[in-house]
Amino acid sequence: MNIIKSEFYKLKKSRLFYVCMLICAVIPAIMAIAIQLGVQTRGAEGMSAIVEDISGATFLAETLGLALLPTVLAVFVSIFVSSEFHNGTMKNYVSKGFNRVQIYLSKLAVSGAAVLAIYVVHAAVSLALGTALWGFDPSGGAAVSAVAIYGAVTMLLGEGLLLLAYTSVFVLVSMWLRSNGASIAVSICAASVLPTILMTIDFILEDVISLSSFWISGNVSALASITPESGAVLQGLIVGFCYLTGGTVLGSLLFKKQDIK
Repeated sequence: MNIIKSEFYKLKKSRLFYVCMLICAVIPAIMAIAIQLGVQTRGAEGMSAIVEDISGATFLAETLGLALLPTVLAVFVSIFVSSEFHNGTMKNYVSKGFNRVQIYLSKLAVSGAAVLAIYVVHAAVSLALGTALWGFDPSGGAAVSAVAIYGAVTMLLGEGLLLLAYTSVFVLVSMWLRSNGASIAVSICAASVLPTILMTIDFILEDVISLSSFWISGNVSALASITPESGAVLQGLIVGFCYLTGGTVLGSLLFKKQDIK
């Protein structure tokens, strides 16, 4: 419990946390402004055609499907975790006799809380701006809006779980490598480079197998819709749970055997 309090205190004092939160709030704002300016320059006909297809709900889905959010989170978690080895905090924890599994889980829990906080701000800004500019669901009446609300809630919960799964992987990498540079590089590759490679392989193999569906990013994209398919939701939940638990167990086991200097 003392470790968790200490970690939350460090998170509260972390400038990096607030910078990353600001970045994730600015990204949808820039996108919304760019779309609105593009709509206005097209004239009345172009504006009607575009606004008919866009709303606060669909804009939220578009922003959640971006690889930029996991990339920013990868940088944050990598620095927040691996810096503990450089400033001697991790060595102090171990030397004071704290259980290593408890240390690892505390770091994971606080990192997960920070990721969810950034995610909530990102989603809130996206939804608020999109709704202010184009309405939440301007395509229909109450029945359609109810469907959009249900889809948006399902999407938000599923994406949240997948981001926690990413967090589990980032913490595992950072606790294992114990280096800011190496952790950032590997985590960014996991968030943005690996998905591109898997998509390329999927394109080559066509309908043989979809490797992207076995990685977190593929499910993030599949769930980024206000009308996610039930199969995509179930698969996303399974993949998210597997990486979250698998990364936690593997990371805890590796950390127990590490030599902390």
